[in-house]
Amino acid sequence: MAHVPTEAEIDAMSDEELEAYLDGSDPERAQDEAGGPPEHREADGPVWLRPGGAPRSYGWLLVVGSVLGIVASWELIRAQITLLREPLAELTCDVNPLVSCGDSLNVWQGNLLGVPNSFVGAMAFAALLVLGLLLASGRSLPRWMWWGMSAGCLGGMVFVSWFLGQSLLVLDKLCPFCMLIWAVTIPVSAATWGQAALGGHLGLPRAAARRLHAARWWLAGAMYLVVIVLVLVRFWDAWAAML
Repeated sequence: MAHVPTEAEIDAMSDEELEAYLDGSDPERAQDEAGGPPEHREADGPVWLRPGGAPRSYGWLLVVGSVLGIVASWELIRAQITLLREPLAELTCDVNPLVSCGDSLNVWQGNLLGVPNSFVGAMAFAALLVLGLLLASGRSLPRWMWWGMSAGCLGGMVFVSWFLGQSLLVLDKLCPFCMLIWAVTIPVSAATWGQAALGGHLGLPRAAARRLHAARWWLAGAMYLVVIVLVLVRFWDAWAAML
């Protein structure tokens, strides 16, 4: 009996693959081309080159998130250039004693790799924007790109967690544009892991991949909740004093 794709598997198909399935082509093959789990995939070349598609909605999520990330990174770059030219300049991101970016730009935490973090972020979001546009146009990506996106999102979340800790415990300030980058990194990462798992790119069993994909927004919500609770607990007295 021919395999009938589930709702989650249909969500993982690109528009071209969905049209092929609706036209009566082999649904198993359509899911394989969409990045199905490896046990249902044909041995059609090296594993790292096997393509995997995604719904356009995921591609547009990458596009929107990347644009926001680039805008935030650019604002941080511009603020850092302003401080280099005029160290006592007032920055638009210096909102109040708790929400400010000026003090986090010229310290080592703001230049972790020897260059401004915003430069690295801008390049990472630019690469993600290109991949998002490809997926939004219905294209598939080779598996190594899915590995790269999954690893990149993991690295991004590790950096977000580290800088959040530095902001709360060392700098005692919250950078508004940094928070915007955190806000887009969280859903992009959760959605990428879920989509990569559903496409069979993470080597998870089919059931586990489906659960991760189904729980991706719950995962993003949990990460948001952790950030909000940590910020409220750390700065509760300061916020109360300002009010």
